[in-house]
Amino acid sequence: MQGDLETRRRPGGVPTRASTCAGLVLLALLGARTARAEGAESSVTLEASGGHGYALWSLLGDVGVGEATFLTLGYTGVRPESGTAATHQLSVGMDHLAGEHWLLSGAVSLGLSKASDTELTPERPRLNVPGLTARTGQGSQAVQLGAAWDSAGFGTWEYGLDAGVGVSRNPLRRQLLTVSDGAATERYAQEDILWSARPTLGARLLWKGQWELGLRGGYAFYSEDPLTAGQFTDAETETLEAQLESRVAARRALAGLRRRQLRDLGAAVARRLGEVNATTGFPSAPVRWDVKPSLSWRITPALRGQLSYAFTRYVPGEGVAHVVATRWTVRPGDAVRLWASVALQRDVPEDLPPETSGLLTLGGEYTF
Repeated sequence: MQGDLETRRRPGGVPTRASTCAGLVLLALLGARTARAEGAESSVTLEASGGHGYALWSLLGDVGVGEATFLTLGYTGVRPESGTAATHQLSVGMDHLAGEHWLLSGAVSLGLSKASDTELTPERPRLNVPGLTARTGQGSQAVQLGAAWDSAGFGTWEYGLDAGVGVSRNPLRRQLLTVSDGAATERYAQEDILWSARPTLGARLLWKGQWELGLRGGYAFYSEDPLTAGQFTDAETETLEAQLESRVAARRALAGLRRRQLRDLGAAVARRLGEVNATTGFPSAPVRWDVKPSLSWRITPALRGQLSYAFTRYVPGEGVAHVVATRWTVRPGDAVRLWASVALQRDVPEDLPPETSGLLTLGGEYTF
């Protein structure tokens, strides 16, 4: 909005650019615009988040290819749980400022294939008994489209609206491997394809260029139940348990494997990786819908604070999550912007005790 000192267009025809935290190549950049230094052509953004065993890091760069068009390139890595393999995502997108009011965006992303192993029974070389390991893997391919409208004025009240939709394809693999003398041999393999679509809506209201009230929400659709897609079926589990000496140990290992897979899906499927940070929370399961109101206050042209609350409803059977967060942004110079977010997240599963964890996000942007 032009009435916002941070988002209005600067003289000389340099357009404002939509952006949020690093990795928001996948159209979350529709939510809040940030200024570019006068005559700037490019910017680099780096962000890292952590908490509750969760770690996420991202790098975003954008290059001006015209007065109103920017090419964005992004990388995001996430490790939903300590001891698990990280998920890596590459993305490329384009933002185009169409006139004074409209911003059009599009992006494609590729989640590189990953695999995680869970030992079901150890190898016993002295008895010549091989070990048994369950391996699960996943990747993703996604397309995001979005449009935002801004009142673009200098009045006492200004507002903006945006809408977007993302569609992703997620191959989910599962294998059983026997391990003998350290070498793994595949005994069973199966792959499921989970499709997901997530439309989002957002709105913000600005008063006197100092106070901003925002509201964002999204709803996720899945081609099949994400709690069972890619998981070992009941028949597969029963067959597996019958071959193991300890059924209790096998069930415990498979239950841990399932929880790990759901945390992976929560980050990579239900929410785009770039949207995961301290202000939104770290999902512990696939999301059905979420909503996030926020209130921002521009204390000075160089200092901005935000208070937000995010509510997430996971898919049926997985409960809900509440996240209360505060974010502070400082601009020490026209070309540099730094921010930090801290939050408390409380997950309330339906069949487990509630869990509370602290979250932290640090980030910065340099424009040149």
